[in-house]
This record gives sequence, C-alpha cells and structure tokens, in this order.
Amino acid sequence: MGTNYENGADVLTDETRQKLKDLSKAMLRLHKTLLDGAKTDYEAKNGAITSPNQYLSLVIDDPHFAWLRKISSMIALIDEATSIRRAANETDANALLGEAKTLLNFEDADEDFNNKFQDSLQNSKDAVLNYNEALKFAES
Repeated sequence: MGTNYENGADVLTDETRQKLKDLSKAMLRLHKTLLDGAKTDYEAKNGAITSPNQYLSLVIDDPHFAWLRKISSMIALIDEATSIRRAANETDANALLGEAKTLLNFEDADEDFNNKFQDSLQNSKDAVLNYNEALKFAES
C-alpha cells in the first residue's frame, strides 16, 4: 500500500507552485532593494565599494550584510521547491509559505534580523512597496 505522496495526494499543485514562484520574484525584488540600501549605508560609513568583486565579497562575508542572508536563503529554498527536478510536495510547500510569512511578519526568532529589516523598511519607500508585494503572496 502506498503513501499519500505516492498516490499523488500530496503532489504540489499548480496553484501552490505559482504562488511560490510569485513569492520568489517578489522577495527577490525586496532583497535587491534592501541590498541596495545596505550598500549605501555601508559606503556612508566605510567609503566607496570600488569593484563588483569587493561588493560580492562584502555581501558574502561582511557582518553588515549578514542579516540579508535569511532572505536570500528563503528565496533559494522557494526556488528549489518549485524546480522541476526536485519539486516539493504540497505539505512542504505550505510549510515554506508559512516560514516566509513568519520572516516577513517580523516573527523570526532572530531579533537582530527583525530590527534591521524593520529599520531598512523605514528608510526606503521602494522597499516598503516590495515588502507589501512579497507579504501579499506569502499570506494569500
């Protein structure tokens, strides 16, 4: 006797797949806006970033940008869940939507992340617009 997953009862639906794809795109726009703001803040404190390689290195390794990794990690998980090669099942996809909602509602256990996220939104109307779009997909 097969499990629900094997019987197709927990297969990722087209509707959920599309919701995840829309959320990923919205979160990617949000991440870019937040990253641009973090770059501006970094340069105001430390001087100009002189090359794309330096910028990439800072984004990957510098503590100033570390809080943004939660968002980029969520985007990567969502993209993996919608991939044809290794699509999530409906249960896992809905859990991922819940995690995104938690992150976007400042309910993450990491208070430093929540504070930096909120501060960044207060400094950018574009980030707020992108945030609202991402939240809409996470909550729908």
